[in-house]
Amino acid sequence: MSDNLPALIEEMNDRIGKHTAEFEAALPKGVTVAQLKQDALNSLRATPKLAQAYAPTVLGALMTCAQLGLRPGVSGLGHAWLLPFKNYKENNRLEAQLILGYRGYVDLAYRHPAVQGVVSRIRYANDRYKLVYGLDGDTLEHEPPADGGPRGEAVLYYAIARVRGHSIITEPMSRREMEAHRDKFAMAKSRERGIVGPWRDHFDEMARKTMIRARLVKAIPTALDMAIGLSVDEGVRLDFDPTADPAEVTIHPDRVDAAQTADPTQPVRESVTIRESFPTGGLTGDQDREIGRLVRDRKMSKDAALDLVERKFGERKSARQLTEEQAAELIAELEKIPLPTMEGEVLTLDKPPADPEPQVEAKRKPTRPQMNMIHAALADRGITDDEAIRAELSRILGEKIASRKELTFDQAARALDHLDTPDATPDAPPANPPTPDKDEPMREHIVELIRAEWARAGGTPQTLAGAFRKAMNVGHRDATTSELNAFLQQFRAGKHQPTSAAARQRTKLLGEITARFNGLDEQLSGEERLRDMSRLLNRPVHRLQDLTAEEVDTVHEVLGDCAGAAKKWDGAIRAAEAAWTAQQ
Repeated sequence: MSDNLPALIEEMNDRIGKHTAEFEAALPKGVTVAQLKQDALNSLRATPKLAQAYAPTVLGALMTCAQLGLRPGVSGLGHAWLLPFKNYKENNRLEAQLILGYRGYVDLAYRHPAVQGVVSRIRYANDRYKLVYGLDGDTLEHEPPADGGPRGEAVLYYAIARVRGHSIITEPMSRREMEAHRDKFAMAKSRERGIVGPWRDHFDEMARKTMIRARLVKAIPTALDMAIGLSVDEGVRLDFDPTADPAEVTIHPDRVDAAQTADPTQPVRESVTIRESFPTGGLTGDQDREIGRLVRDRKMSKDAALDLVERKFGERKSARQLTEEQAAELIAELEKIPLPTMEGEVLTLDKPPADPEPQVEAKRKPTRPQMNMIHAALADRGITDDEAIRAELSRILGEKIASRKELTFDQAARALDHLDTPDATPDAPPANPPTPDKDEPMREHIVELIRAEWARAGGTPQTLAGAFRKAMNVGHRDATTSELNAFLQQFRAGKHQPTSAAARQRTKLLGEITARFNGLDEQLSGEERLRDMSRLLNRPVHRLQDLTAEEVDTVHEVLGDCAGAAKKWDGAIRAAEAAWTAQQ
């Protein structure tokens, strides 16, 4: 494998390069596809067998990392890793699984503005440790040996968070409890060698991750990225659409028998015993799994599968009630049904299976940002209760909307187009949805980015619609991808800003922050500025526009106190770090 590493690296570069546009759309501002390629190559060098994994699973894991702003395969950061596992349901196909690390969870925890500090620690046998529970809050004292002597073996694990000035301490787990947790949930377990993989080689790091993932997140406010991280950890993703919700397109395959893994150096999943036949002369275990795979691949609903069985055998029953001969006939019938040719197609069986007509395009659901913007626009009009919202949406769309859950993506887009137009009148007919071009997924992604960043800057949907039309001489729903991207870049460069008082004040302070950075007697690069602000605020800062109003005030004030002296700025950073450490 190592002899072929240069060729494997070239192949990995080609795979990522073919989807550069998708990755660029998903990556945080300031992060390049070249960096993602380097992280992927680091993962490949650390685990050469990753090159044999099913390519869509590798690209899917990288897309999830890009969307979450985590860097895979960088040992110094410890954000995430890509590891290959076998999927027995797909003929032992090797698939890349995304494993989040302890420090990846810490990074995600900091993304909620109320979280000021997160740490997971280990108590050793020779440490002084005292935890006292109380109505006014819990208190914890934990000190290593004063003489610097050996600390002994790890005996206890716990995590602490600082939230809105208050400390939250998890219920600790003893070494024995952590080992029991490992034995129950470890994904890498072999019949011959017992526990393998990270739980064997990095027990303490896995234990620290467990304290955050299983205990701390239940007690602290979490950002959306943390919720997504919990859903995608140890999962497999085949989709690499930058607009998709990672939690919705990530699956967690069943575990595989260790005996099926040819290379003993690779981690394997927990062993399971498969029943090879069902009672009363029924179908075999292999047939049951094959029927399940064929139904899933064709995106058939349960009712559609039962309809097929009833049509074939004259009786409506589940696959496990079939005889071995009937199961063989059903498998042959399922194989005749064509696979869906594009995402979103769903198979129905209102007509014979061999007829391609059953493949119909499913109605796409609206995205979460779409619904949030609709609710915000309606709230601006004083429409907040469910009945009034349904009535207003029915009026706008010209058709009865019994529930918001029934809205399609196109209906939501039409409603937003109507609500975003400042001069829309109650009697105006609903706008027709634009004809999508080949870049429609990218257009939607850019539109959502513009709306989110405009709202963060203090603007409303109405002011956005007016600003876009004034800048580009066209409504944003009718704009091309290049026009949308041009507006986004101009907005990020400081043009076309919201006109509310709060937005103007924020824009003024951000401009003064940039000017004060430029006025330091020792110039800092953009990356160094973001690094220093991250240290000052004790959370990752990926770009200046992501700062909250409170954080803008903090950075502005600290820079003002420095009066252009870079040494004072460095001193303020170190003082802030010391204060955060003392709080923890």
